[in-house]
Amino acid sequence: MYGPSPAPAPRPAGSSAGAVAVRVLLTVLVVVSLGLLAWVAMLRIAIMRRTGRDWALFWAQLVLNVACVVPLEQRFADTWMNTAGMIVLLVQMVAVVCYYLIVDTRHHHAPAPLPAVPAPVPGYGYGHPPAHPGTATTVPSPPPHPNPYAQPQQPLQPHQGGNPYAQTPPAPAAAPPSPRIDQVRAELDELSDLLRKEEDR
Repeated sequence: MYGPSPAPAPRPAGSSAGAVAVRVLLTVLVVVSLGLLAWVAMLRIAIMRRTGRDWALFWAQLVLNVACVVPLEQRFADTWMNTAGMIVLLVQMVAVVCYYLIVDTRHHHAPAPLPAVPAPVPGYGYGHPPAHPGTATTVPSPPPHPNPYAQPQQPLQPHQGGNPYAQTPPAPAAAPPSPRIDQVRAELDELSDLLRKEEDR
C-alpha cells in the first residue's frame, strides 16, 4: 500500500501486428473509396492522439470532404465544378493517406515515457548506502509535541475491601504510548461523542 507502485508495462519498440493491420486496412479503405472515407483515418488519429490540433484537422477534412462531394452530383456533370471537386477529392485522398501513415507510424514508434521516480537522497532510504562510506550521519528528530487533548491518567489504586487473596496484576513493562497515539485516541473519542449526540437528536 505504501511501497513503490509497480511500473507500467513498457510499450513495445515497434508496431504490433494489430497496429499494422489497422494501418493497412484504413489506407486501403481511403484509396478504394477515392477519398470519400478519408475522414475515418483522420478520426482514428484524433481519437488515438487526443490533441486539439488533430480534432481540428478531422473536422476541417470532413467539411472539405462534403464540399467536394456536392459538385459530384449529376446536375453538375460536364462542368468545371465537377472536375474541380474530383481533383480536390483525389488530392485530399493522397494528403490524408500520407499524413495518416506518417502520424500513425510515429505514434507507434515513439518511446514510452519513463515513470517519474524521485532521485534517492543520499544516506536515506532502505537499501541505499550512506553518503560517504564508513561514516553515517544522524539527523536529530524534533521533540514530540505535547498532546492538548490528552487527559492526565490516574494511577490504579488497589481495592481496599473484598478478597484478601486477590493479587494486583503486575504493571506491564511496555513503554508508555507515544503522544501521537494519545492524540489519535482523543480525537476518536471526540468523534464518537459527536456521533452519539447526533444519534440522540
